[in-house]
Amino acid sequence: APSFEGWATLCNFAPNNWERIPSVSRYANLSWSDGKAWQHRVLTKIEPNDLQRFNATELSVFMPEGVSGYLSLTERPLPAQTSELPPTGENKTVYPFWRATLGLTSKAGAETAYQGEIDPFPSPASLLTFGHFLQYHQGVQNLLLFVNLEASPEGREGEIEIRKADAPSELLRSARVSNNAITCISLDGVGLTDDDLPLIVCRQLAGIPLYLSSTEDGLFLSLEHTHPPAS
Repeated sequence: APSFEGWATLCNFAPNNWERIPSVSRYANLSWSDGKAWQHRVLTKIEPNDLQRFNATELSVFMPEGVSGYLSLTERPLPAQTSELPPTGENKTVYPFWRATLGLTSKAGAETAYQGEIDPFPSPASLLTFGHFLQYHQGVQNLLLFVNLEASPEGREGEIEIRKADAPSELLRSARVSNNAITCISLDGVGLTDDDLPLIVCRQLAGIPLYLSSTEDGLFLSLEHTHPPAS
C-alpha cells in the first residue's frame, strides 16, 4: 500500500496444543513469479518455538521491481525454481489454520495487522464480496488491496468492479488486477457513503479483498477482510 511498510511475522509453533505437529526447524522461503516460472529464495531457518519478522523493503532486494513476493514456512528448503507453486508440506494445523501475522506500518509509526494465510486459487475463478468495513469520514482514505495467488506462474489479468449493493447495475469504478500479485485500488471519490454497502466483483480472478482505512496523518489505521480465503 502506498506510504506504508508491509511486513509479516512467521511463527514456528502450532496455534493449538491438540493437533500433533512435529516441533522441528523450518525454512522461511520467499517466492515470486517471473511469468514463466516460480522463483524461490531460502531466507533463513527458524528454530522450533521461535518467530521472525520480515519487512517488505528488506525482501525487495531479492526480487525484480514491481512483483509481489510470498512467504512460506517449510520443513525442507524450496528449490531455486519450479514450474508450479510447490506445496508447503503436510504438517499444518487445521483448527485453526497455521497463520502468519500480516501487517502494515504507516510513516507516523502506527501499525495494523491480522492473522492470515493464502492457498492457490483455481484458474479461472471469480469473486463477489462486500466492503462493509470501510470508513467514509473527512480526512480518512480507503484502499482495497486485492491479493491473488495461483499455482501457475503464467500471468493473467482481470477487472475489479466497484458497485453499490442496492444499485448493482451502476458501475462506480473499475480497475485492472493481475494474478500472483497484490493490487492497490483507491475507493475514495467513487460516490460511496456510510449508508452504502460497496459491492466488489471480479469475474476473471478470485482473491482476498483487504480493506485499509487510514487517517491522513497515518496515526489511526484499520485493516479488515470480509471472509476466509476458502470461502
